[in-house]
Amino acid sequence: MPGMLFLNAPGFRTFPIILNPDSILLCKLSVLKNHSSLVMKKIIVIALLVVATTKISAQECDCNKEFLYMKDFIEHNYAGFNDKLKTMTKPAYDKMTNDFIAYSKDSLLGKKCLLLISEYLQKFRDDHIQVSVNFDGTKLDSALMAKGEKISITDKQMEQLGKVKEGYQGIYYFKSDSTYKIAVLKNKNALRDYVGVMVSSKLEHWKKGQVKFEAKQVNDSLLRGVLYLRNHLPKVEWFWLGKNTIGGDWLREGISEQEPSNNNYVPVASIKLSDKTLYIKISSFSPNNGKNIDSIIKANKDNLESMDNLVLDLRDNGGGSDYTYGPLMPYVASGTVKGIGVDALSTAINIKGWKKILEDNDIPDITKASINQRIKLMEGKYGKLVNIVDDDSDVYKPTPFPKKVAILINRGCASTTEQFLLFARQSSKVILMGQSTQGTLDYANMREANFICMPYILEYATTRSRRLDIGQGIDNVGIKPKVYFTKDADWIKEATKILEKK
Repeated sequence: MPGMLFLNAPGFRTFPIILNPDSILLCKLSVLKNHSSLVMKKIIVIALLVVATTKISAQECDCNKEFLYMKDFIEHNYAGFNDKLKTMTKPAYDKMTNDFIAYSKDSLLGKKCLLLISEYLQKFRDDHIQVSVNFDGTKLDSALMAKGEKISITDKQMEQLGKVKEGYQGIYYFKSDSTYKIAVLKNKNALRDYVGVMVSSKLEHWKKGQVKFEAKQVNDSLLRGVLYLRNHLPKVEWFWLGKNTIGGDWLREGISEQEPSNNNYVPVASIKLSDKTLYIKISSFSPNNGKNIDSIIKANKDNLESMDNLVLDLRDNGGGSDYTYGPLMPYVASGTVKGIGVDALSTAINIKGWKKILEDNDIPDITKASINQRIKLMEGKYGKLVNIVDDDSDVYKPTPFPKKVAILINRGCASTTEQFLLFARQSSKVILMGQSTQGTLDYANMREANFICMPYILEYATTRSRRLDIGQGIDNVGIKPKVYFTKDADWIKEATKILEKK
């Protein structure tokens, strides 16, 4: 709600795009859409906490030291750790970490150390724990390229894989320019279920037999693991299985059909759907989209104050910062809107991360003043969860128009977007339509820290919502719509029909 100024980085299950598997796209993420397709999203990195500045190749690092550091970091700085420990049970957690520690001592682990650490972080089942790269993947390292794993695939295996027409296994090519071809096959070990192996390439930096990706199966349509980039260093990646594609960019050999692309990102948009209904699209609540949101609301002021209905399209809006949705609230809210506050885990590292936010020029001065107040509350209370946002309520006088508001939501809605929805659904005007959101909000306000040696950045949550104390957590569950739409329906058309029905 307006005035609630704690920040959520675009926290959603990170499915870094495979649009070009040989390049690093540091400014974009993709989100799972209805478990079947990816949509490009622009995001902003909220803050950077520099713990170490050493930048050397991952294979030169001691994986055991790196893992122990990451384990200690999470246990002391991640706001959800104690809750997760209770869910796992301490004996189970100790056994799990001991297994990881033992494996991290393997001198042959090399580049797979990131896969090991990522698997540990995934055990917390929190989409506000993420890993991003901190290197230029276009700079080639011949020594590093030569040290990667190689897998030989026989002609018989190739023939069998070429006959597979469903599931992950098969032969795929990079559909944009057919520069290389990979074979995807089951190849299980402690860290993976599937592996993608290069079978032919027009690229000098990829040779036959080299591993392009390796991942564990999450469900029938999703894998999680690492993708090896142009320089052969890995990045954490999600691989979704579409119709004859992996990630939308690797197309099964022998199939000409391609799934429709949804990569046309627009920050905001609006159009009159009829004389009665206005449509507004907001793709992100990130700080760098705040001015766009404010502008489109101002540009539609007359429409918002005269038209009966509003269709607010928030599909695939992965979040951002709470203050950016402030201009929407007067037109969406009606009556009393109650908010449940958050506690921040106070540690020296977390406080430094919060202070780093103040360097972001996209954040208004009034928000920075509020952040400073929260930092003061945290200081001197190390190791404790500190109330930085009280439970509160705001009263909005219902505006005559719009009379009804349909908010379109889907699996791509997360973090700050879910916070907005928790407020908006309290309004008598609002009907949530579509499909359940992602469920990534209970632990929020992400901050960043470098690995001690490997060239990666940990992004983690520093706050805990007190909704958890009253059984109103939404992580891994999401916010459900009142009106459900199937994937194939024309959501905008259906929402308009419902709103304009007398």
